Amino acid sequence: MEYSLPVFLTVLGAAALHAGWNALVRGGNDPLLHTAAIVIWTGVIAVPFVIILPAPSKESLIVLVYSVVVHLIYYFALASAYRHAGLSVVYPIMRGAAPLMISLGAFLFMDESLAPDRWVGIALISVGVIGIALRSNMTHPRQTLTWALMCSITIATYTIIDAHGSRVSGNALSFAAWMFLIESVAFAAVLSIVGRGRALYQYVGARLKSTAIAGAMSATGYTIVLWAMTTAPVALVSATRETSVLFAAVIGVTLLREKMGVRQWLSAFTIVAGLIALRI
Repeated sequence: MEYSLPVFLTVLGAAALHAGWNALVRGGNDPLLHTAAIVIWTGVIAVPFVIILPAPSKESLIVLVYSVVVHLIYYFALASAYRHAGLSVVYPIMRGAAPLMISLGAFLFMDESLAPDRWVGIALISVGVIGIALRSNMTHPRQTLTWALMCSITIATYTIIDAHGSRVSGNALSFAAWMFLIESVAFAAVLSIVGRGRALYQYVGARLKSTAIAGAMSATGYTIVLWAMTTAPVALVSATRETSVLFAAVIGVTLLREKMGVRQWLSAFTIVAGLIALRI
């Protein structure tokens, strides 16, 4: 599979959307409810697509189940991570380790091999992303690292699962729509079981506009990624997606008033070097 320039640029756009909705999650006063509210909106947005698009293939149905389970674990870990540190700390750690994990997973489970220069590019992106976080102050380093790395593991897992599901589904958009719908229902059900269903209802009602916008950003961004992984190597798409840390860093500094030092910005240039290595 080739990684064409149009696909590359589209995935960069998806990275910006991903950073944006993560900033909105961080901005909520209850990360778990805010995440759930956004996920519910992705399900609402998916309804018309589920109706008008052909259903994904039978081979992808079990993949959908696995995907939803891993995504739910990710969302709980994400909310827990944001309770311990800021966006510019948590986001780079959890996204930085994922590209190398995904590249290895794609090699082992999807028989995708990469040229040495592509591995260099992925490594540079990972180093740069993690480098941004290492210069940040952590109030609770152990808890922050634990939850952020848990997010990394789940990111790598669901990326491999979703890439496979999108490819065997016959229609990546249909696969994404069904995934968003099922996980939104499952997330709401889990929160109801643990006694937070009413709180979720009230939370969504009080923040309709912000959570709807975040939901649209999340659904659009990840659908782009799923489509891209049907036309390009999973490792390269996922590594490009993780450049969302650059957008997250800017959001963290400009909107959330989080600080970044000179070395963090140098790490950002390392990420750019990695992107260049992916494209040469």
